[in-house]
Amino acid sequence: MSRSILVFSYYTNMPGSCQAEWIDDRMLAFIEKGYDITLISATCCFTHTNPKIKHIKVPALSPHGAGFEYEEIRRRNIPQPNFTFYFYLKAMYLFNKLLKKLHLSSGEGRWSWFISSFFACFFVGNNKKFDFIFTTGGPASGHLTGILMAKLFGKKVMVEFQDPLSGKDIGRNKLSHAGLQFFEKRIIRFADITLYCTRSAMEFARAKYQAYASKIDFVYPGSNQQLHSTSIFMDKKEADSDKSKINITYLGSLYQTRNLDAMMQAISELSKEGISIQNKLEINLYGNMNPDIRQRILDFSIPIITIHGLVNRDIALQKGFEADVLLLIQNTDDRSIGTIPFKTYDYLHTGKLILALTYKNPELDEMMLAHGHLVCQANDVQAIKQILKALLADPDKHYNVIKPSDLTPELAVTKMLKLLNN
Repeated sequence: MSRSILVFSYYTNMPGSCQAEWIDDRMLAFIEKGYDITLISATCCFTHTNPKIKHIKVPALSPHGAGFEYEEIRRRNIPQPNFTFYFYLKAMYLFNKLLKKLHLSSGEGRWSWFISSFFACFFVGNNKKFDFIFTTGGPASGHLTGILMAKLFGKKVMVEFQDPLSGKDIGRNKLSHAGLQFFEKRIIRFADITLYCTRSAMEFARAKYQAYASKIDFVYPGSNQQLHSTSIFMDKKEADSDKSKINITYLGSLYQTRNLDAMMQAISELSKEGISIQNKLEINLYGNMNPDIRQRILDFSIPIITIHGLVNRDIALQKGFEADVLLLIQNTDDRSIGTIPFKTYDYLHTGKLILALTYKNPELDEMMLAHGHLVCQANDVQAIKQILKALLADPDKHYNVIKPSDLTPELAVTKMLKLLNN
């Protein structure tokens, strides 16, 4: 007997987007367990071609949300066979530009996607029986739709917060902060199971929402281990590596306090001490970054940092295998306390040494140290300096203590199904 899941994820199948990679890996793990997937997503995603995934794309309704989708479609060259949707998105994009000029743009995020995804799912749900509903990926609007559909069709719903909705430093302003906390509490109340992606986020939520603590748990998402054993990566590993320098590679976005400022300061101080950094070290960056961060890097006096721009996941993993050290960076604010960057799980499967610049996150520190990697606070210039000095003195010293990771989507799905069936 076939089993099926209804999945809500605003993001999916978007190269370079960790929210999308997250759910894409998870769906493959569910398919391996024998489930078919009906997926509701935004329009700004490539269509899944896996026959086990029925992919339905619907646009946000607001000018802000629809305009965002139009910009992503253009930026990523995503084919849009539905001309009506594309025309609507472009019209909303132009309208939103006008609103911005008039200083009237709402900036409401993706909340309006709740309405369009609900109507799309209502018709799908009437024609198909699902074992349960799973919501994840980006905006909280998908969680609201999933909960409402679960109540209408009498199904269990499992909600996964890829990042906590509430907490210090979360929310654009006081109104946004209060609104997110309001919705988080009600999502937890009406969901059958709410999952966070770190133990610390789960503990914080259980303490905050004690009446629903028994329905709150955590699951490390893991990443697809098979991607890391593909021969193309292993064949390229030795051919493209420059053994004359230590290649430190960062895969992912840089924004706000997630930046290279502390590392650049540490490198400057090492250079002033007479260490020939330019002949011993190179730093390669793959991903998006804010313009101010880009400019600070371009202005850096020691030309060892190369900005390569956004690449898809396959190429990013290839570059990870070519690196000597993989760089992990957290924001230096309280958002980092209960979160673990998704790229962490990809990093762990490469077998490469990781230099993790974390912030007030003992859980991530513990994970890194347990697998034999290097950790220090992201804003501690002197600690970064000492680690770099040790790497430059003996690049191979740390490799014999690296341990393989078992954190995979398959492990996550096994725990999710166990929680659902309890």
